[in-house]
Amino acid sequence: MKILVINSSAIFENEKGLFIYKATAKFLIELKEYGNDIELFHFRVKYGDNDCLANFNVLHKGLKISTIPRVSSKFISYVRAYTFGISRLLKNNFLYLFYPNSFYILVFFAILFRKPYGLYVRGEKGIDSGISKYFFKHASVVLTISPKFTELINQLGCKAESIMPMMEYSIKDIVENREYCFKEIYNLLFLGRLEYAKGIFDLVNAINLLIRKGIKNIKLDIVGDGPDAVAVKEKVKEMALCDYIKFHGSVYERARIMIFYRNADIFILPTHHEGFPRVLYEAMIFGTPIITTFVGSISYLMKDKTNCYKIEPKDPSGLCDVIASTIKDYKTKSRIAINGVTTVRDYLYSYHESHSSQLNKILSERIEL
Repeated sequence: MKILVINSSAIFENEKGLFIYKATAKFLIELKEYGNDIELFHFRVKYGDNDCLANFNVLHKGLKISTIPRVSSKFISYVRAYTFGISRLLKNNFLYLFYPNSFYILVFFAILFRKPYGLYVRGEKGIDSGISKYFFKHASVVLTISPKFTELINQLGCKAESIMPMMEYSIKDIVENREYCFKEIYNLLFLGRLEYAKGIFDLVNAINLLIRKGIKNIKLDIVGDGPDAVAVKEKVKEMALCDYIKFHGSVYERARIMIFYRNADIFILPTHHEGFPRVLYEAMIFGTPIITTFVGSISYLMKDKTNCYKIEPKDPSGLCDVIASTIKDYKTKSRIAINGVTTVRDYLYSYHESHSSQLNKILSERIEL
């Protein structure tokens, strides 16, 4: 089957090749290995210093890459992109769109030309809008990142299924019998994209509040990069927090990421909006106690004071209080991590089939060429 895939972010270009996120690339390659012809379409932009999360070169992997350069005029960029995108839609048998997506109008053309399509729902934005309901109703397949999204879509009278988290770790990596004890210094961990919406500035402000209150037995490791990396580093310097916060940049090696989780006494995710972030699955797999907001579908799996501690978005003071409370009685409060291990084990037993395998099976059953 010829499948046109439109993922949720641009394709980044430099002299070495074309780059996308590793998890997306793995999905595309596996889908190809099932015997499908895969074409990836999106804008092409120059690879910048803060785009290093897109670290997988998709050239020479047996995939067709169709791109359109993004120019300074947004209007011209989209006119050219949609014109090209429609031509690519007509050349393929099936459209698979990561949703929400700036190319969502191509779904209308798929319906107009009677091209079967599928949606991979990754976030809560607009999930219950009239347009989304219309798209879900006419889709051949709807897969979601979270059972909560699946329930919401099914309640709309449409049919959706959940997928296994797209990550490198599995049930085989679960850490059993991890010890949680008093520490002289508690290691905190943030792992993700450095941008305002991930709550990274809230976290830095919370650390500043902790230090002002005299709670100085903490170290924060920040792993990742992003558009606000420079601004965050400047803020840390301005607040004189360099002795307490260390930036590690982007880390891709599976073993190194595992070490960060296992060395962390608390994993913190102060994000403002999400689908269900893979880092929460990973933190639970490695038995790391979690402090997180409950945006998006996070509350479907995460339960306050059961397998994590809840914080409100954009609330550095509240985050400060939860961190202080956790390290004050760490041996008792870290028990939430044990429940987190149970949570992720049960979830991965329920959703053990890969995204590519699940989609390929559905297409084989439902799509007639």
